[in-house]
This record gives sequence, C-alpha cells and structure tokens, in this order.
Amino acid sequence: MKLPRVPRFYGWRIVGAGGVIQMLHSGLLMQAFTNYSVLLREEFGWSATMISAAFSMTRAESGFLGPIQGWAIDRFGPRNVIRVGTVLFGVGFMLFSQIQTPMQFFGFYFLVAFGSSLGGFLSITTAIVNWFAAKRSMALAFSQAGFAVGGLLTPVIVYSLTNFGWRGTAFASGVIVLAVG
Repeated sequence: MKLPRVPRFYGWRIVGAGGVIQMLHSGLLMQAFTNYSVLLREEFGWSATMISAAFSMTRAESGFLGPIQGWAIDRFGPRNVIRVGTVLFGVGFMLFSQIQTPMQFFGFYFLVAFGSSLGGFLSITTAIVNWFAAKRSMALAFSQAGFAVGGLLTPVIVYSLTNFGWRGTAFASGVIVLAVG
C-alpha cells in the first residue's frame, strides 16, 4: 500500500537560504573585517582611525538605507532586492580586492556593505514573514542563526588571509557570494 505524498512546505527552503545568506554576510564581512584591517594597515600604512571610519560609515549606511530598502521590497519584492544586493555584495568584494587608494577603499567597502544590507536582514526577514503564518518565530530564529554560524568561518578566513593574502581572499569571497547567492 502506497501512502499519499505530502507536499513539502517551500517556506523552509526560504529559511535555509536566508540562513546561508546571513552566514556569508556575517562570516565574510562582519566577522572578517578586523582581520582585513590589520593587513590593510600593514600594506598601506593607513591609520586605524581611517579604517574604522569605513566600518562606522557602513553601519550608518544601514540605518539610512532602511526606508529606501523598505520601499524597494514593497515595490519589487524581497527576492529581487536580495538578488540585487547579492550581486553588489559579490562584485563589491571583487572590486575591493583591487584597491590602491583610500578613496577606492571607502567606495568599494561601501559597495560591499550596501550590497550586504540590501541582500541581508530586512529583505530576508520580510521574505520569511511573507511565507509563514504559523511557526514564524521559529523560522526567523533558524534564519538568524546563520549570522551566528558565520562566526565559525573566522578561522577559515584567517587561514585564507594568511596563505593567500587579503586580495585573493576578498576576490574569492566575491566569487563565493555570487556562486552561493
């Protein structure tokens, strides 16, 4: 006797994808920035203040971007906003690997952060909330766990920075973001 096949709920795939995206954003950008900053200071002789200013600028960008991102999600849907953000995030990393001047550093790091914001928390949360009526909080928790799991990428990033340099690691990060995203 064959049992009827029960269709799987597609929303859990959205949760898994959101978790992976959060893991990439956390591991490749947020957790890795300190490691990049040490190597940038060594190579270019830039001050810690200048490098920290770029990180601070990107956090402020997230706050200012919120209303515009909300409008874009309402107008174009979270999937399209995540796609654009993922492309900007990946291409930004690839361009970041080519920096030579402080202006390029600020510009390309801003592009990475802008893409990360567009393709990150708000867009993913909106997509999950749209899919779930029941078990919404559990779905959000699983997705956001990806951010914590991204911290586990830190040893991999440090290994890559040590053995392949910051330029190779940044370029590879962009390729990974584009391939996985």
